[in-house]
Order: sequence, then structure tokens, then C-alpha cells
Amino acid sequence: MTKQKSVTLGLITFVVTLIITVGLAGLYINRTSSSRKERASFIADSIGNRIEAEIDNREYIARVFEIQLKSDKGQLSQDSFYDISDALFNDYLDVIDISLAPGGVVEYIYPATSSLHRGTNFFEDERYGIYADYSKMSKVSVIISPATLNDDTKGIIITKPIFLDDDSFWGFATITVDETAFMTDASVFRLADEGYEYELIGNNVISGENRVIVTDSEKEIPNPVQAMISTVGGGYWTLYIAPVKGWIRWPEVLSAFAIALVISALAALFMYAYMNMQANAKELEVLSYRDALTNLYNPRSYHEHMDELSKKKLPYGIIYMDLNDFKMVNDTYGHDTGDALLNIVAKRLQNSIREKDRAFRIGGDEFVVVIHGTHDKKFYESVISRMRQNVARDVVVGEITLKVSISAGFARCPEDGTKLEDVIKIADDAMYYNKRLLKARRAQENGEGQVSSRDIR
Repeated sequence: MTKQKSVTLGLITFVVTLIITVGLAGLYINRTSSSRKERASFIADSIGNRIEAEIDNREYIARVFEIQLKSDKGQLSQDSFYDISDALFNDYLDVIDISLAPGGVVEYIYPATSSLHRGTNFFEDERYGIYADYSKMSKVSVIISPATLNDDTKGIIITKPIFLDDDSFWGFATITVDETAFMTDASVFRLADEGYEYELIGNNVISGENRVIVTDSEKEIPNPVQAMISTVGGGYWTLYIAPVKGWIRWPEVLSAFAIALVISALAALFMYAYMNMQANAKELEVLSYRDALTNLYNPRSYHEHMDELSKKKLPYGIIYMDLNDFKMVNDTYGHDTGDALLNIVAKRLQNSIREKDRAFRIGGDEFVVVIHGTHDKKFYESVISRMRQNVARDVVVGEITLKVSISAGFARCPEDGTKLEDVIKIADDAMYYNKRLLKARRAQENGEGQVSSRDIR
């Protein structure tokens, strides 16, 4: 009887313990799956924000020409076009060509080896006609992607209609971007290295159809997370990603239930699940608000921080800066050297500011420092001077020694403007004015004469 009772109690204990451990194992599997989805959502949003910002930066090129043409009442010499294009072209590694089409007919092309041809009539062109008509009628930019270029490569084409101050139609400014280089810069292809399959779908605002822009999957992605990306002219793209191995992985399921059968592993299983969730939560926070390359705050953190300062009406100042000749470093030594340079410069910038101020990386080689509180211009000039000195120290990457300098400009709120967009524009203009002065000084030192006032970026 005693033996029978022991067997019965043993069976009851086994069943109760098995129920508890199986329940914990099921909870762990569910939490792991949810954590993976949450992490993937943050990654998708981060890349989506990057793509959105990069598209806006490329459209900015067209806006520059719109401003110039309005200022000169629709007149623009070929020399001025080449000066502006050359300055803008060097800042964007993926831009293939820039063109202007007065009345819809291509007349200005940069560079000379463009994928477009002078004399091309957008309204009559088989590829561009429907987009040209829509863009002119709606007065908004359009994006064509994927677009097959003349050399059969894939590109992204942004076309902006230009209207003068009297609301008369002048023509189009068109920016053509190499799709592969653009997606590389936006870190889309890195998703595969991180174990994700992905698909980027573009919605055509004219036809309403969805088109695959880039994908690494030959089949439909199962149960993906997604990020919506605003493009131009009311268009949008959608990025879908999911782990190649799935959200729930059978080896993990088998291991969890095997552990559930071992009473001695119950406490260890619980602690593992807890610590795993804690680690995932911390990783998600870093992914959400930190730049993966430099560990500075990222564009998402920058926008949220500035919104908070604006809502609370706190005084602040911003310093906009970027690296001079960074494209040359990438072209000469490769992107790995460029990434190493950005990482070193980011640390030097962080060491140049106060602990309560913040440094952000908002683009390829573009950085922003937010200064909290009210300070005079001399204070900002001293901060920029300190940044220049710290950054100017030789950077050694392997056997390569690099000379580094920055262009910077600042603006304060409320002294220079009470609206965030006004403060940003003043700081941005000041930075590019600083860049123009540097180019002019270099030109004089090299005996090249004066640099045009329109030579920006």
C-alpha cells in the first residue's frame, strides 16, 4: 500500500510539475516569438525612416534648382547648372545624373554621360509621359521605381515639376539614382546578413498598382512585420521583413519541452527566459534610439528630442555639420574605411560637447549637436572650434592616414527663430555657407580662382 501510495504521489507530482514546466516552456516560446517580432519591427522602422530621409535628401536636389530658377525668374545658364550640379553630385554617391527639362524637354544634363538624352520630351516619352502629365497637373513630385535605365540597370527616378512665382509651368527637375547603391546606403541589403528575408513594395500613385522594388525572397514572406515609408507626391513604399528561420523555431520548441521534463532545470529555465527578455528589451532600446555604426543618437531620437524641446518651449541651439570630402574617402579607400572614419569622428564629436548636450548622426556623414539652454554666439563658436580641433587630428585606419575637417553652422531658439523648421534652416544654411568658404579658400590656394556663390555642398 505504501509503495502504491508512493507511486500515486509520484505520478501526481510528475503531472503537476509537468503542467507547470510545460506552461512555462509555452510562455517562453511565445515571448521569444513576440520579442523577435518586436525587434524586427524596430529594425524595419529604422530602415524605413532611413529610406524616407534619403529620398527626401535626393528630392532636395530638385528643390535647390526650383529655388534658383524662381530667384532668377526662370533663367539658368549652363555654367550655373554645372556649378550647382557638381557641388550637389559629390554629396550623394548613388546619384547617377541630374537634368532639367524646360517645358518638359531635356536641355540641361549632368554629367555628360547621363542616362537621359538632351532633347528628350518627357510628355512624349513612353516611360515618362504618364508621370510627366500627372506631375504637371497635380503640381507634385513623382517617384518612378523600379525604373529600367538606358543601360538596363535599375534606378529610382524623382521628377519635380517647377512652377515660377507667377504660377507658370517652367518644366521639370529630374534626379536619377542608382537603385543598388541607394539600397546599400539605406542598409536594406544588410537585412540578409542579419538573418532576415525582405521585400520592398512600391505603390504607384498613378495606376494604384504595387510593384516589387527589391526582394531577396522568391516566395511570399510568411507573417512578416512591415514599415510604411512615405516617398514623394503622396506615394508610399512598404518594407516587409521576417526571419529566414521563422518566428518560432522547432529546435527551440523541442529543447524547451525537453527541459520541461527535467525538474532540476526548472529554475534555470525561468531565469534564462527572464534574462533573455531583459537583454532583448535593452537591445530593442539601443536599436530604436542609437545609430548602429557610431552609437550616437539616430534620426528617430533626434526628431523626438526636438519635438519635446519645442512642446516644452525650452531654449536650445543646434549645430549642423558634415565631413568635407567624405565621398572621396569612400571612393578611394572603400566603405569600410569610410565607416571606420565615421565611427572615430563620432567619438571625437561626443567628446567635444558637454554631458548634458546631445550628438546625433542624421545621415551618411551628417551630424547634429543639440545644445541645451541659452548661450551667446561666442559659446557656440567655441564649441565648433573645439569640434574642429578634435576632428582635425589625423585619423589612422590600418595603414591609411586621413586628414579630416568639418563644415558647421549653428542657430539658436528663440534668438534666431521660434519655430524648429526656421532654426534648422538657418543652421543648415550656415553650414553650407561655411562649406562654400572652404571651397573658395581651397580654390584660391590651388590657383583655381573664385568659386561660384552657387557652388554648394
